[in-house]
Amino acid sequence: MMHFTTTSVEDTRAFGRALAAELEPGVVLVLVGGLGAGKTALVQGIAQGLGVEDRVTSPTFTMVSSYRTVTSRGIETLLHADLYRVSSGAEADDLAIGELVEDRAVACVEWGDIAPEVLGDRRVSIALSRGDADDDRLIDLEPGPLGAATVAEALAGWSS
Repeated sequence: MMHFTTTSVEDTRAFGRALAAELEPGVVLVLVGGLGAGKTALVQGIAQGLGVEDRVTSPTFTMVSSYRTVTSRGIETLLHADLYRVSSGAEADDLAIGELVEDRAVACVEWGDIAPEVLGDRRVSIALSRGDADDDRLIDLEPGPLGAATVAEALAGWSS
């Protein structure tokens, strides 16, 4: 487990931009944390890092949003899902996120701990929580299929 700290919403987005540089097609970021923990801000930064030009908002009611990316690393789509309103693994499985990422995509799944088993085996777990100051966020990252050394180097500026 790797531990990081951001100190503002923009810093959380910057962390996301740096993390985006380490992503590859087929990776699913499972984002866990309470309301207001910074999950959507992190996804906004990842989207910026992948060259998404559209405004990224939480897909709580649409459940899955798809964004076209501009990268040279084979990632063509960013999927942003929110499982907050999902009550079972079967319901999450109906969204087919695990299959969708196989098609040159990366997925960020808020509240993904509800049904991680349906998100494929290329998962990166990220837990966000509030820190001591109002805008501080504590980020615990389990790199999964990403190289831990490369991720640690890319995100060294936020290490706790």
